[in-house]
Amino acid sequence: MLALTLGGAWRLGPRVWQQVEPAHGQLLLPPWPWQQPLISPAASDGFISELGPGWRATNLGNPAASHYRTCWQSLPRTPWDLALSDGTLFVGLGNASNRGPSANAGPVPLLAYSLNDQRWQQHATLPEEEVHRFVKQGADLWIPGADARGSWRWGNLYRRHNVNDSWWQERRLPQFIHVHDLVWHRNQLVVAGNVPDAVSSGPPQERHGSALASSSDEGNTWSVHRLKGWRATALLPVDDQLYAVQALPGPALRRWLTQSGRFKGFTAVQQWQGDGDWLPRPDLSASALLPDVAGAGERSAWIEGASPNGHAVAWIASLGPWGPERPRRAAFLARSLRPGAVVVQPVALRAGEEAMDWQIDGDGGWHLLSSEKLGSARWRNRISQVHVSPDTSLHPHTLVSFEAPLPAWSLEGDHQRWFVGLGHPPFEPEPAPGHCPAGADHSGTVLQLLRQ
Repeated sequence: MLALTLGGAWRLGPRVWQQVEPAHGQLLLPPWPWQQPLISPAASDGFISELGPGWRATNLGNPAASHYRTCWQSLPRTPWDLALSDGTLFVGLGNASNRGPSANAGPVPLLAYSLNDQRWQQHATLPEEEVHRFVKQGADLWIPGADARGSWRWGNLYRRHNVNDSWWQERRLPQFIHVHDLVWHRNQLVVAGNVPDAVSSGPPQERHGSALASSSDEGNTWSVHRLKGWRATALLPVDDQLYAVQALPGPALRRWLTQSGRFKGFTAVQQWQGDGDWLPRPDLSASALLPDVAGAGERSAWIEGASPNGHAVAWIASLGPWGPERPRRAAFLARSLRPGAVVVQPVALRAGEEAMDWQIDGDGGWHLLSSEKLGSARWRNRISQVHVSPDTSLHPHTLVSFEAPLPAWSLEGDHQRWFVGLGHPPFEPEPAPGHCPAGADHSGTVLQLLRQ
């Protein structure tokens, strides 16, 4: 007697059902037609206001509401990332946090909008708590497994083969609990995340920590490099070099690292040397990576959303509170991280404006999505253009802005057509079950902005 699931198989043991590890490469099948989620037609776009002249907004609907059905589930409904591939717009949903009403919100449906058919469809169900990032490699699309469900013997990567439009679960990463980033560099596949055995001393439940891994055969075999930090969060390709960044500790994380004997000799940044080797870069301190940030090196920071373009890379840093300053999301661009020639520039945003997402511009620059809270259920969202500049700080040029009940988290598209996903406000607590704050029912909404 055997029952199959997308996260593996289950077999009947002597008394209980036991989970069996899936094959290393497993095809993820979409639900049968009668199992496809019933996604209601797109609601009116009347909640969008202050849209600049020459642009029109279209509401493509709220596909997340077909899986996370109550409006207080605004956090897992959030479209953390969008990816357009071969006429299909994919959206990443879920919540990998272990705390809160919607903690560990998987398995996650992989939903996508067909531009030709103008409808949403579920392509697969992923055995993850959250889909937070899509990475394009040639014609293929990859997803790093943010928080694998099931055993931690192997971590997950997911790959969409553009030729036959199929998704595969690649379960070969040794013991990776979390995979936060993924890049291809010099014909190597490199990932950054967290493993349960980063260190060998201390209680078993406290041995988890940062790790990097590289593969020269497209992910079949891996070389793993363990670090002393909590999480490796981002990979930064800059000027033909590759750098890995760990979570930058604030007071709480610094205490944890100190108590476990890890803080002495802790180095936040590693530089790729090839063949699985990494060189610590203690000169790349928090103040070097986060110029003009008050309390850099003493407040927590989580670098994510790296967007390389040419010889430079842009990223977003979630900065913990500092004195009277509330947490915020800031944007940066780096042209060099070489010893003695570090060039990192902050993007000048207005007070209260949060950096939300980067996207590469075809002419060598970037587009930055930002959101600013104006009041209860009122957010101004902007898409701006940023180019490399010799100036100390970079000043974005606004292309289009609009007001909505929620901030825009994700951006995809080009100068003529943009897709944005609205989600739960950053740094705000989750709603309590049964309570729906103003605007929360719009979390998960995907908009299309068309230039007239």
